[in-house]
Parts: sequence; structure tokens; C-alpha cells
Amino acid sequence: MKKQLEQYFGVEVKIREYKNKLPLPIFMTMRDIMMVEIYGVNFALIDVMKETELSVAAMKKQKAKYEEALQCPVAYEVALNSVSMRNALVNSGVPFVDLPGNVFLPFMGIVLQDVYCKQLVRADKMMPATQMVFLELLYMRDEESALKSEVAKKLNLTKTSITRATAQLEEMGLIQQVKSGTEISIKRNHPRKEYYEKAVVYLINPIQKVITIMRYEATFESLSAGETALSQVSELNPPRIEECAIYKGEEVIDQLESVDARYEDLDACLNVQLWKYNPSYFARERRVDPVSLACTFKGNEDERIEMSIEELLEEL
Repeated sequence: MKKQLEQYFGVEVKIREYKNKLPLPIFMTMRDIMMVEIYGVNFALIDVMKETELSVAAMKKQKAKYEEALQCPVAYEVALNSVSMRNALVNSGVPFVDLPGNVFLPFMGIVLQDVYCKQLVRADKMMPATQMVFLELLYMRDEESALKSEVAKKLNLTKTSITRATAQLEEMGLIQQVKSGTEISIKRNHPRKEYYEKAVVYLINPIQKVITIMRYEATFESLSAGETALSQVSELNPPRIEECAIYKGEEVIDQLESVDARYEDLDACLNVQLWKYNPSYFARERRVDPVSLACTFKGNEDERIEMSIEELLEEL
């Protein structure tokens, strides 16, 4: 980011990560925040590049809250995918940075540069929406296909999100899209097991953040997750603190009070995983789905976990 900004502005840019606690809703504090200084002007840059469902109205409303908490101007780091989105942000007065070509920082006197470069679909890691579509197709029968519009409706994805998701899966060689009249159908390129094996390197850990709460606060609907879920389908012993998962966008999150388990009765605690996509879409028997569950253990080298994951994925 620093190098890109310096190339764009042609001057030295000071940038640092903001790590202080903010008096804001949890979902707003989970975003990466960078403090930037350009031409002696300081502002905060909030990363929402992967939040494809975030509306311009929500960005405008949240910007005011960020500015009050940070006491400085705020801009969003975005990934523009259409001229209409760019125009909506400008018309709403929402500052943004979309390098290399689009910068709108009115508090610095920098208005929109008349450049629009269609975002190239990256094929290194799946976006959350991409992983949702991947899972939807994974759990279908091999010979089945699905209408793109129906998948979007089922997973509550916008037209932009489903378009980017399917384009990414196609770029990865995992699916094919076939147009018939006004409809587009999508289908896996491989049988389920091979489809999964080819996708493993692209899959992301769906956990955004984990908070610990007291069990009496767990009045919300959740799914078994982590080692708790894994212990239910393998020989693994359950963890001392039960684990569950909910979508990071659930309103109830703002009402939860996190605690430090070191100073609490562990049996009275609950670890809540906040997921980047809604785990309920693929849940099985009140548990998160097998592939997403396996993804939450990426980088875990515990042999007990590895053996349990292998056992879990045998059904594929």
C-alpha cells in the first residue's frame, strides 16, 4: 500500500497500522485500519475491499462513526467493480482509494481521477462470496448444475458479488458457466473429490475473529464449530471451552461482552467464532459444514487434529 500510494502521489507517504481499541461495534473494529499522512494531511484508511455486500449508505453512516472515534478524516480502501459503484461513492461524498487508478479524497482537495480500470479477478485466494458459491456447488450431485441467479438468491449475494465469485471460480478452472437465453447456469468442472482437491490451495479460513463470552450470554442461534464440532464426528476429545460459530454480520454481536478466559471459570465460557460468511447456509446437524470446518484448522500441525480432519473429509 505504501509503495502504491507513493507512486500515485509522487511524494513520501507515512503509513502505520492503527492498533488502539475503538469504542465502536465489534464488526467495525475487525477491519484493518491504517493511519496515513500525505502532504502533511493525516487520515485513516479503512480496508473494506473484500466486503462485497457493504452498501454505500452503510459506508457513509459508518464513516461518521469512525471519524468521531478516530478524530480525523476517513477514507475507504475499496475494490471498484463498476462505474456505477464509483459514481455512487462520489455522489454520497464517501472518500475512497482504489489503486492504481481511482482516488477520491475531497478533504485533501483531491477529486475523482477520471480513470476506471476494471478490477482483474485475482486467483490466489477465494473471496468469502467465492467460497460460498464453491461450497454450494461442492455439496451438489456431480451431474447437477445451478442457475446463477438462484445461487445468488439462496446465498443472499448481490449481482456484483455472484458475478465476481463465479468469475474467480472460472479463473481457477473449477467451474464452467453456460448461457441459455437470459439465464446463466454454473456447474463444477470435476467430480466432487477432484473439485475439492483442486480448490484446497485457494480456500480461506472463514474465521474473522474469535471472542470469548460467558455462556449465559449465548441466547442467539449458533452452530458447533472448531474442536467442539470436530469431536462430534471423530475420536477427538472436546475442548475445555466449547466453540461455536455465527456470521460476523449478526446484530447480536454488538451486544456481546467479551471476557478474558484466564480469569473466568472455563466451564462457564464460550468461544464464539465470527465468520466471514454465514455458516448456516451449509450447516449439518447444527454443525458447520465439513469443508469449512477443515478450513478453520489451516496451519494447525497437531497430529490429532490432522487425523480427525482426514476422517471428517472421507465422505467427499
